[in-house]
Amino acid sequence: MYYLCVIRSGNYKLIWNIAHQIPFAFALDLVQSNTWRSAKDLLYYGKRKKNDLINKRAFELYELEKDPDEINNLANSKTHGNILGELKSKLKAFQQKTKDSWIHKWTYE
Repeated sequence: MYYLCVIRSGNYKLIWNIAHQIPFAFALDLVQSNTWRSAKDLLYYGKRKKNDLINKRAFELYELEKDPDEINNLANSKTHGNILGELKSKLKAFQQKTKDSWIHKWTYE
């Protein structure tokens, strides 16, 4: 199972890939298809780097107006540190409010 949390605020979207250590699981009918097999040597799949699709970062932050395809992850950008912190706080508050069982991941990672 691959679990993620998503929150939006204004023009920004934060994705928390809770199981980011696990490569993204694709359905067998996709990975066994001739199309996927022929794309195994491609660096890009659509507009995204194939590696970024398979090996997710813990956090993904996107400025949707400037980057509607969500290509440029701003989570490690010093310029966006405040918005990242704000969205993480909002996400935690939402998890507390909804009694999300995955909220415990904040304390042990």
